[in-house]
Amino acid sequence: MEIPPGLIDTAAILRGGGTTDALHRSFRAGLLVRIRRGFYVATEDWLRARPSERFAWTTTAVSRSVKGAVFCGQTAAVAGGLPTLGTPPCVELATTLPGRSGTRTSTLLVLGQSGAAEEVRRTRSYPLRYRLRAGVDPVRNGEYLSTGLVETTVDVLGSGELPQALVVADGAARRFAVDGVLETGGTLLSVPGLRTGIAALPSAAGRRRAERVAALASPLPESVGESYSRAVLGILGFEQPELQHVFSDRAGFIGRSDFWWPRQGVVGEFDGKAKYVEAARRDGITAEEAVYREKLREDRIRALGHGFVRWRWAELTDPARLRHKLLAAGLRPVVGMPAAADQGLVRGSEP
Repeated sequence: MEIPPGLIDTAAILRGGGTTDALHRSFRAGLLVRIRRGFYVATEDWLRARPSERFAWTTTAVSRSVKGAVFCGQTAAVAGGLPTLGTPPCVELATTLPGRSGTRTSTLLVLGQSGAAEEVRRTRSYPLRYRLRAGVDPVRNGEYLSTGLVETTVDVLGSGELPQALVVADGAARRFAVDGVLETGGTLLSVPGLRTGIAALPSAAGRRRAERVAALASPLPESVGESYSRAVLGILGFEQPELQHVFSDRAGFIGRSDFWWPRQGVVGEFDGKAKYVEAARRDGITAEEAVYREKLREDRIRALGHGFVRWRWAELTDPARLRHKLLAAGLRPVVGMPAAADQGLVRGSEP
């Protein structure tokens, strides 16, 4: 996790021989937001920042101010470079002390009654949540201590909703595959220590949920949107597609599809904004050329006789719209296959 510029650490100022008098005056004037005692960000910087940047500042302030801080859950995933579905709602810390578990109110503070100060109070802040652990063997990710990859993966699989859990699980599967721990065609359940970790989860519902997500996880999705799509497809009761299927015609290679349902002859694509607007994803071509080439690719695949459907983030956050699109493309839910909610993959739906 990268620390965005702008975090003011008063301990570092004092170690360098400086003083904090001017800083405290700025805080009293409402020009600075105090994240935790000793850690500040300019009020305007806080308001301009993305949620992920605010979360990084908060997590860093916690790491530097809480003795022995070890991150767990989604916070450990972020610290370890795993993808997550949005910014975690709180900073999660592992504790071995039963009396310390629970959530602490956010310490975010801004003074004054200016419009900027009022807006800061309306922005999302990140409380601390201590989670009880029998024992912790932390690893270091940059300046952060957190639970290891296996423990973090088990933690999120057992406690997160299907979309969040699968995003993290797919990211972990990619990491395990790169490290040579996950063999081609294998599932996360084959990763040493992961099945044991799931068996140790305290909740029977959590164990069932974690096992099912671990069996579903794959290193092949190439973005958070693709993993999120797989989760929503499961929630809607559609079968899981083949991933990164290669298509060719008489002219040769066409490309790889995000999703392919061979039995129903339908190709699916998640259209994230990044592949059109981010230069690194366009291989040096313009955005207009990227859109044009994508249209030619789709036309060649359709010419093979396949159905074709695209969806965006908006359809994932409104599954009824995605279902309508899939049905219109000729895809049908699998008769007799329970939706994810019926399989206990979504919280509140356990049998």
